[in-house]
Amino acid sequence: MSHEDVVLDEHDIKETALESKKSSRKNAWLWYSYDMADTFFSQSVISLAFTPFVLLMGVAMGWNYPIVFIVMSIFMAGSNLLIAILGPILGAISDKAGKRKPAVLISAGIMVTATALITVWVNFWWACFLFVIANFCYQAGRMFYDAQIPFIAETETRGFMQAIGGAIAAFGSIIAIAVSIIIGLPGLFGSHTPVDSGIWQVGSTTIDPNTINYGGLRYLFVISSVIIILISIPYLFHKEVENPPEETISPKEYVKSSLVSFRTSLKDIVSDKNSWLFFLAWFFITDAANTTILYMVPVVSTVGGEALEGMTNYIILGGIIFSVFFGIIVGRLMNRLGPKNLFMGVGGSWFIALTIFILSGLQIGSVTIPVGLIWLGAIFIGIGFGGIWIVGRQFIMVLAPPSKLAQYGGFQKIAGRVSAIVSPLLFGLMIYVSRSLGLANAMRVALGSLLVLFTAGIICASFIVDPHKRYLQGERAPYKGIYKKQK
Repeated sequence: MSHEDVVLDEHDIKETALESKKSSRKNAWLWYSYDMADTFFSQSVISLAFTPFVLLMGVAMGWNYPIVFIVMSIFMAGSNLLIAILGPILGAISDKAGKRKPAVLISAGIMVTATALITVWVNFWWACFLFVIANFCYQAGRMFYDAQIPFIAETETRGFMQAIGGAIAAFGSIIAIAVSIIIGLPGLFGSHTPVDSGIWQVGSTTIDPNTINYGGLRYLFVISSVIIILISIPYLFHKEVENPPEETISPKEYVKSSLVSFRTSLKDIVSDKNSWLFFLAWFFITDAANTTILYMVPVVSTVGGEALEGMTNYIILGGIIFSVFFGIIVGRLMNRLGPKNLFMGVGGSWFIALTIFILSGLQIGSVTIPVGLIWLGAIFIGIGFGGIWIVGRQFIMVLAPPSKLAQYGGFQKIAGRVSAIVSPLLFGLMIYVSRSLGLANAMRVALGSLLVLFTAGIICASFIVDPHKRYLQGERAPYKGIYKKQK
């Protein structure tokens, strides 16, 4: 059966009946605000605040560099394990309720509260515990938010709408960088002790905590919480198509019904080659991408060294600005190229970026590769960052029936979060082993291990049979005869 001969059956008609039949520009702009707010959280709290804050507190406790990395990674892995376990179940409940906006608001409320409380006490364990809660709610809220797309936009405009949303979301990262720079200025909270300074050489010697300067890092958490609330206010006023259950049932039966739906979806995914290939590819690529984002500050600081001292925020900002433009390009190309080709493309961009980071400033014999190449690496990071999440959302919409979109988003979280459990531990382990062996380029070795993951993800994605054209014509998963050879 060719794409031109697609005939919609009762299943397709029933599934598309749940979706939005029109796209409101005003409603879309209200919806975008939360995308920018939670992107701000990702950049400000996860990348710029939490990682260096915890690393410095670990040093103040007398731990050496690899140990701090491993312990911190265990907490991050625990948070990701929670969303991996509970994500699909929460998604099933959301699908059954037919309402995703309340779930986003509840998740966001807990997220900002936990984040703000980190400022209250400079304590390693306190910060890690609250981060587990905040990161879990961030990931859950993101899942519910992504599931809203078919219920606020018609099929033909979804790709471009996501591109605009991704471009606007990038401004959340830009604001985060700006806030981080401002609060670190003299006269305000001041700059913090660099994470690449000689304090890492102390081994197990106990350090006087007074010698560690946290600068504005401590207060960046509560400031970020306030900014997230302000940015996401417009989101309160957007509207989505709701499809609540036809029958009123008890809460117990409601949860039981959601669990049954969850098990059914799991069987459907296992039996569908496209679905499990995508989730496997998503596991490998987001594994490496999330680790790169998570440790971007120490990576750039360590690889750049003294030559780029004080430039870390500006290098990251350059990549983010480039991601704004590429995000729009991805949206424009979505209908033409489809999510499969774009997914492989952005995966390749991440691969190139890491290769550049590994080589920048590296001395090979008598030749030293220019450290300034990091700026080029930031551009490719921008390409990958601007496209990966947009493409991932579109892939889920193509592979999942609209009535089970949040559940499939939950399974996507399993793939992404399980990888986020593995990758920080792998990254920390590679640093630990490299340091134990006396290798001078521990950070580069750790980055090199991520290249293997990107390669595996691209290979898995290449075997997906892309149903994108059939999706655009109104057909919905499962796609009949998709694995039969086309005549």
